[in-house]
Amino acid sequence: MSLSFLHPLLVSFRPIHRLLPALVLVALLGFLGTTSAQVILFVSQPASIAGPYTFGPGDAAQGWGYSYDSVQVQSRLVLGTSSNAGGDSLACDTNLINASAVAGKICVLYRGSCEFGVKALAAQRAGALGCIIINHSAGVLNMGPGGAGGLVTIPVMLVSNSDGALIRQRMNSGDSVVVFMGNKTGYFLNDIGIGNGSVIRPTEFSIPASQALNAGEYIFRLGAAVKNYGQNAQTNLSLNVKIDFTNPAGLTNTVYNQNATLATLASDSTDTLRTPDFDPSAFGRGRYNIAYTISMPSGTTDQFPADNLVNQGFVINSNIISKVRLDSLGQMQYSGGIRPSDATAGPYDFGIWYYANKGSRLKVDSIRFSFVTNPGANLLNESILGKVSQWLDLNQDGLVDAGEIVDLADGIYTYTDTSGSNSQRSVLVTDIINNTPGVILADTSVYLFSAYYAGSQTAVFTNVDPQVDYTLTRSIYQQYISPVLSGTWNPNGFGPNRVPAVSAVTSSATASVRENIHNTLEVRAFPNPVSDRLNLLVRNDGPLGILQYNISDLSGRRVASGTEMPEGASSTLALGVAALEPGIYHLHISNGKLARTLRFIKR
Repeated sequence: MSLSFLHPLLVSFRPIHRLLPALVLVALLGFLGTTSAQVILFVSQPASIAGPYTFGPGDAAQGWGYSYDSVQVQSRLVLGTSSNAGGDSLACDTNLINASAVAGKICVLYRGSCEFGVKALAAQRAGALGCIIINHSAGVLNMGPGGAGGLVTIPVMLVSNSDGALIRQRMNSGDSVVVFMGNKTGYFLNDIGIGNGSVIRPTEFSIPASQALNAGEYIFRLGAAVKNYGQNAQTNLSLNVKIDFTNPAGLTNTVYNQNATLATLASDSTDTLRTPDFDPSAFGRGRYNIAYTISMPSGTTDQFPADNLVNQGFVINSNIISKVRLDSLGQMQYSGGIRPSDATAGPYDFGIWYYANKGSRLKVDSIRFSFVTNPGANLLNESILGKVSQWLDLNQDGLVDAGEIVDLADGIYTYTDTSGSNSQRSVLVTDIINNTPGVILADTSVYLFSAYYAGSQTAVFTNVDPQVDYTLTRSIYQQYISPVLSGTWNPNGFGPNRVPAVSAVTSSATASVRENIHNTLEVRAFPNPVSDRLNLLVRNDGPLGILQYNISDLSGRRVASGTEMPEGASSTLALGVAALEPGIYHLHISNGKLARTLRFIKR
């Protein structure tokens, strides 16, 4: 199977994302809620505090009544004063007593005591053009709109308490603090930029060393889509791509340093610059930092240089496949969560695609995952199904059909504590056919590693990593990134900037491992998940004989049983399961000599 035949741009799906309504810590420059690098919070004066500021977002993606992409607001900051007896700046009583001073300005308020939406609506009613809320603690947060945020049409951004104190210091000194907030396209005369989603990064953050042993087995394609946000057309732009490699001993060397130039770039336009591919096989295990830097020619100054540098990490390690970032101990990095908007609860399946060039060198032993809950909820006694599946593009159309996802291995993890939210967990998987630990992959094949939530809570979300974005990467490699199953398969998932905290832990698929997995009774169940009729493909080296089956739930309670009498060594059986309650079940099937147990999910 070719690894470059996919055409995701031909696939059209309805949006199915819903952001975690709880507040989530972020730590990147600018708006982290979309891939729009042009959305900024920028202090233009006084010069002593001028520059871009990190902010916590809250726009239409979270349920507010505006989109950052469609607003451009620049004005002086004015502190709002509540109409309550204390005259504070929390704006929880919906009115500001200094509305005449706030009107036509950007209103500054403080976080606390009431919802973000209530504060912003008070500023809007006073005539403010925008609203900046100062956090009462370190860092910034995604701002949930609450009940009032849908009525807010002015841009709202949250700044950290330290940045807020810096801004307030200048305001209290009598300085006119002028701020721009929104889409910076056309705001500066000279301004070019790149972002996390507009650079080509490796298709994974981490792969096992066995996947890049020899030249040509795993290649970095390198380049960036540069946008001209400024009013002026630009000439002779330069892209530098530098890769620093740190080996396991901690020694760092520059192993790649290449440039590309762009002759002209019109205002409000984008063009992609490419540099030569990079093959990491000569260097092997270690951490690779890919630094993308864009610059204007000497004599021209970029007035917003904060988006001229993007760093991307990549790791070749011993055994982990991951699209999210890993720390030095191999733990997944994530912040916040997501689930399908059409799922009032479970079940839903969220994972990552893996395009295995040298899959026959790998045995997947376990799936790592992490879920997050809203405050007040927990995962105690909830079960997660870790899965390894293969995509067989049977009709070679590059589109994912439900019947083309074949489950290969799975395992059940049940939370026994209430501290499961935002914590990485791991589940061992068992080969469905062979009942042996782990599953061996095949070369030039496409796999899905996923975590299936089958519970009934509406406050459970899959953790994601907001600092990786495969937007341009997906287009260059023509690959899907993170699929979702909720009713039907969406092979694009929530988009290339919504990457779940799901990874696979592998070991070497040696010859001795292969010899030990042979068996003579094979059972496959499809479709899985199933609504009414579960099909079983049963094969044997000789006559199957009489087959007996039992279906039990996770508590071990038998819910169905029966006998089938197939003919020959291969047969397809159909079991009616419409009467079963939604959940995860074990199916045990035996011909008196050999037996197999597999799992299926009833919708």
